[in-house]
Amino acid sequence: MNHRLTTFALAFALPFAVCAAEAGKPLGADAQHWIELQKSGQQASPAPRPMPGEIADKVYERYVDSFKQPIPAEFKRQSAAGDGTGK
Repeated sequence: MNHRLTTFALAFALPFAVCAAEAGKPLGADAQHWIELQKSGQQASPAPRPMPGEIADKVYERYVDSFKQPIPAEFKRQSAAGDGTGK
């Protein structure tokens, strides 16, 4: 099986296996096999995928800037439905 197909199959099958496990149903042998492959890294790409320098610099800058603001004691919740005023 080629690497792309294996990666796709893992990405596609794993959420279903997790949902089945969370629902209290036992996982089948195939699902267990896919999960073990993912955990072991046996099908991981050997090619490193580093982040380009310019992007890495911006990510680090954003991370450092995040410490400039104090952590609020409380976060206000926002509702997707709005506040009922129609605005």
